[in-house]
Amino acid sequence: MISSLDSQGGFFVRLLHAKDVAYPIGDRNLFQIPELSIHSGERIGLVGRNGQGKSMLLKYLLGMFGEESIVEQKGQIGYFKQLNDENQVDSHLSGGEKTMQKLAELFSESARIWFLDEPSNNLDWDRVEELEERLLTIDGAMVIVSHDRALLDKVCNRIWELEKGTLTEYNGNYSFYQQKKELEIKQQYQAHESYVKEKKRLEGRMLQKQQQASGMRKPPSRMGNSEWQLYKNKAAGKQKKVERVSKNIQKRLERLEKVEKPEEWESIQMDYNLLSPIHRRNILMAEELSKSIGERTLYSIPSIKLKTGSKTAIIGGNGVGKTTLINQLLSGDPSIDLSNNIKVGQFDQAIEKLPIEPSIYEYVEEGSHLPEHVIRAILGRMYFKGETVYKPIHVLSGGERVKVALAKLLVGDYNLLVLDEPTNHLDIHALQAVEGLIKDYPGTVLLVSHDRTFVEEVADCLWIVEDETVRTFQGSLQEFEESLEKPTFQATNDDQVALLTLENKLTDVISRLSLLKPQEDKEALEKEYEELVQKIRALKN
Repeated sequence: MISSLDSQGGFFVRLLHAKDVAYPIGDRNLFQIPELSIHSGERIGLVGRNGQGKSMLLKYLLGMFGEESIVEQKGQIGYFKQLNDENQVDSHLSGGEKTMQKLAELFSESARIWFLDEPSNNLDWDRVEELEERLLTIDGAMVIVSHDRALLDKVCNRIWELEKGTLTEYNGNYSFYQQKKELEIKQQYQAHESYVKEKKRLEGRMLQKQQQASGMRKPPSRMGNSEWQLYKNKAAGKQKKVERVSKNIQKRLERLEKVEKPEEWESIQMDYNLLSPIHRRNILMAEELSKSIGERTLYSIPSIKLKTGSKTAIIGGNGVGKTTLINQLLSGDPSIDLSNNIKVGQFDQAIEKLPIEPSIYEYVEEGSHLPEHVIRAILGRMYFKGETVYKPIHVLSGGERVKVALAKLLVGDYNLLVLDEPTNHLDIHALQAVEGLIKDYPGTVLLVSHDRTFVEEVADCLWIVEDETVRTFQGSLQEFEESLEKPTFQATNDDQVALLTLENKLTDVISRLSLLKPQEDKEALEKEYEELVQKIRALKN
């Protein structure tokens, strides 16, 4: 048994070791990893773009490929397989309930290593936080495949990145990994620029020497034939010397290590004007909005407004009615006040509605008023580059279909995008691309997402669905969470104005009581003081 020292001088026991890890697909390897190990205490986040082989690597280490897998392990491995429609636990349960049931069954087993493939899928935020706390208490080691960056940040102390068949290890959580990646990209840019500069310099010198050598083969214009015959032998020696220098430069060019430019997104800002802009303050308003299922009230909302140009996220637990609220707002109910020229582009969780035959570009471009270079740049941000834009839709993966559906909305003639769980099926790189595009989008966005980091990055307003109603918060998710930790009262703008008015009056009464004038009624002021205190307490509670 092999052990290694940790940073505190203790020992990590090696629980799994594998060499020459490779999985062939046709004439190439999906991944080829010389060696990897897992030690006790390691909580490893396995990240990489869709299609890189993350789930396949877990299956390889589990020995699911027979003799191809040569893996040494100590103790049992607990495996959570990513849930989908094919491996439902109970058709009567929701996606989140199925996930929780499978996780509970798994953690009841005895294992020293845990392989968890997307364990937070379909879980609401409260359940994800419960899962995070549970994972932090588990002994042994674990490898987690997840697109939930907040979970990877809180739980993991090591990151494996699987990219283009290569596994790279980072000693830290996801934020540490991101910082290291940004530094690596910056250094690669610098190395690439130095390479290009040196290559250009050497090529220039070589061309100069070649031209110099070529010129030595011809007699100078003022030199006669007899003089040239005398000069030719001397010139031949000089020419050979120049040619030797030129060959040396050529060898230096051949030995110059090529440094590729880092892969980057197309540089495009969504700074165009909407074809149909909204000129009123709120694109949507509703009062006395309610919904029930049987005898159960989902929500009862006195008043709600969607500010034009905002990026608003609806948050709340599973089953509270987030999707139902969206559908009701867009139902055409005459009690809901929509802007006259509203044009809604809607993304829902079902992506099978996409057509089969057209290519990515044909489908996205149809009906768009944007020029071709902008459409291609947006597709490039979604990692559809070059010839890949001509792939037919029917060959795309689930994640690729999501990106196509979102690109179609972003380039369309809409001024309100309604996105219900747009982050499902997306890997982290795609999530970051979508975040950037939505932030740059000039219209209004109303969205629902289980991804906390996505909501934090995109939303500037929140609708919180809880306690059978909806309350609004102007600000980001982080600002909302910080407000919950403050003892000061946080509520609607009207409540805040009323509270400020009462507190100002209270300050004035206290000042008058402390410097009481002969003509003022002390008992009346004290009574007013008590009433103001009671009103302030009532508002805060």
